[in-house]
Amino acid sequence: MDSISTDPDRLFIGLYPAGIVYADRKIEEHGDYRRVGFLPYDTLVFQPHKVTDEGLLAEAMQHATTIQARRGEKFQISTVGQYVILGE
Repeated sequence: MDSISTDPDRLFIGLYPAGIVYADRKIEEHGDYRRVGFLPYDTLVFQPHKVTDEGLLAEAMQHATTIQARRGEKFQISTVGQYVILGE
């Protein structure tokens, strides 16, 4: 795998109701950023998407690993106080 991306603004990390979406801010598909991967809150199994930038995928996987290490913790998913328990 290539090294981690050097552009800190390239990886989009979005908290969604069912999980964390990782996307490439430099490439748009169908009016949205191209998805790099998805991490569901319930299983915490990272789901990579087909990407051309292995460094960006590695960066997303590295972030996902930090979330996976928090299994069982309360995790805030919105600014209005909604939480999930990671891994449940």
